[in-house]
Amino acid sequence: MGRTYRGEVTCSGPLRAPSKEEPIVKRLLAVLLVLIGLIGLVLGRLGETTWAPAAETTATVELSDPGPAVVIDPGVLYVGGMEGEVTIEGASDVSLITADNSDLEAYLEDTAYTRITGASDWTTLETEAVNADGATELNSPTESDLWRTVETGPSPYTLDIADFAAQEHGENKQVYRALMIVTDGTEPGAESVSITWPVDDENQWVPYAYAGGAAIAVIGLVLLVVSIGGRRRDEEELLEDEDEDLAPEAVEGESQATAAAADTSDLDEDAAGPAEADPASDDEGTAEPATETLAPASEDDTETLDAFEDESTGGDDPHREEGR
Repeated sequence: MGRTYRGEVTCSGPLRAPSKEEPIVKRLLAVLLVLIGLIGLVLGRLGETTWAPAAETTATVELSDPGPAVVIDPGVLYVGGMEGEVTIEGASDVSLITADNSDLEAYLEDTAYTRITGASDWTTLETEAVNADGATELNSPTESDLWRTVETGPSPYTLDIADFAAQEHGENKQVYRALMIVTDGTEPGAESVSITWPVDDENQWVPYAYAGGAAIAVIGLVLLVVSIGGRRRDEEELLEDEDEDLAPEAVEGESQATAAAADTSDLDEDAAGPAEADPASDDEGTAEPATETLAPASEDDTETLDAFEDESTGGDDPHREEGR
């Protein structure tokens, strides 16, 4: 009979194929984190540009009937700092005159004019009408001996606040001085006055948006890379497990085929019966002689046997004659 050999596989634990949902969830989470990080970076950029506070603020006043002169009180130019710009619009060329505060008041004592006293907020300048019943014209306002400086330019006239403050020097330095604005003395001193100051302000949350967005985006990218690598490893392990499962089955199949072949050979031998002795096989090896059990021979049989031997030997054996 043939023998059948069966292979056995032992495992330390049950084989489990990786779930397809797990890597998908990880990748979706990673993509979501990357998107959130990018949104944070975009918000930070918008906070610096589109949503950023204004880089400057402007306070303005429109003058309908200011009189022949408009006076800006001392210190008003510096409400928003020692830097900025004053823009003056008039019906003709605009002249800016500086002098001692007392000299200006004396010169305009009998004239109707308007004072700019400050800013009610960062967009509006406050004004005050002085000597409303006074004269409405000035005779050659730029030619008085009381003036320290006189500068004339076309409308709109622009004055740099930092330069204006730097013009004061020496023992009589007076940064906080009044400034008188006139045209030709018959037209209104100014039609509008605006003062612009730079603003050093920014959204406080912009650095946090940048830092948080960058951190979340990096975490998302790392998680995405890890999830892709884990998926590849799971697929490789699954393929290896499948190869290990198929190997014992192949061995078992080969064993069964071998056993079937052995069974067929046994059946062929049984059908063929005992093999005949081949005389030529004596050269290759010594075959065991067949042993037979004979019954005791009678005298008649002995004589018959001797006669048969004599015939076969020719009856010429002298030794045989003597023995007999």
